[in-house]
Amino acid sequence: MNTSVVVIGAGLTGLLTAYRLQELGFDVAVLEARDRIGGRIHTLESGNAKVEMGATWFNESHYHLLDVIEEFKVPYFEQFMTGKSYFQTFSNVPPQEIAVPNDSPSYRFKNGTIHLLNSIVVKLKPNTIFLNDVVNEVNVLDGDIEVSTNSRTLKADAVITTLPPAALIDQIVFSPALPKDVMSLAEQTHTWMQDAIKVALTYKKPFWREQGKSGTIFSNVGPLTEFYDQSNLENKSYALVGFASGSCARFTKEQRVEKIEAQLKMVFGEDALQYESYHETPWYQEEFTKSNRQEDNLFPHQNGGHALYHEPLFDGKLFISGAETSKHHSGYMEGAIFAAESVVAKLKSLHLTQ
Repeated sequence: MNTSVVVIGAGLTGLLTAYRLQELGFDVAVLEARDRIGGRIHTLESGNAKVEMGATWFNESHYHLLDVIEEFKVPYFEQFMTGKSYFQTFSNVPPQEIAVPNDSPSYRFKNGTIHLLNSIVVKLKPNTIFLNDVVNEVNVLDGDIEVSTNSRTLKADAVITTLPPAALIDQIVFSPALPKDVMSLAEQTHTWMQDAIKVALTYKKPFWREQGKSGTIFSNVGPLTEFYDQSNLENKSYALVGFASGSCARFTKEQRVEKIEAQLKMVFGEDALQYESYHETPWYQEEFTKSNRQEDNLFPHQNGGHALYHEPLFDGKLFISGAETSKHHSGYMEGAIFAAESVVAKLKSLHLTQ
């Protein structure tokens, strides 16, 4: 009888893990709480534009990701950075023109980051992914492990969770309880993107390019701390996308829009206010990303890739995986890939060599 595995989370780690395990002959079910795949990868279609409200960029140092991109034949292109960019150091100093060196370019997916995930999904067996399935409990039994959701109960030989560790301990009850050192570590592991607000504005034309500007803003002042051109490769849809500072969380959406408009007008002039649509994703409000137990004073990537995450629990029945657990580029898409490959190797060793 084939080894059965339940994967919790249909983000990049979960989907690649499921595909790799199915190729090895495992029976796999992927449980996803959201009504969509992707987790912190979220490509939003706005008119004819695709804007990234989650993970977007990668570079040549992300070689595990590049290998997967090549394997699944997912097209990508270099981030547009041509023209004047701007950096604001202090609130009493206007944004200064800067030249951004292009010695280490970033890349984006031609058809949106979601295309990478869709390319994996089409290779999975039918009825592998279950959306709107919120995992509430995981019970370790004598012979197997049981996963209970809002709509079903599944028994398996092993469970792999790909949730951010802080969200994992916040949202799922384990019986027996997880070891105290794992619980404590999870509370102290920073969830990448949890404190971010992603902002996207779409336009009828790339006015910034017509001004000889790259669309890039870096600011210590905000509200936008990083902003980039996110027009498509064919140059038929146009957008500016980036991050608002975490301090913007104390404002209403209307207040954020007002402050963002003022900043964009200061850099680009009146043309910046002629946008077709405004979108924002405050990730700290995302139910299945955030954790009520996550402490605010953690620094980025704190405890990412910690050795405790790499040890299977409950005699090889439970594996904690996901981007935060990767010792290589923790939190990023590259880390998500590395985590998937690592956990697959562990299951292969434990279950296919017995």
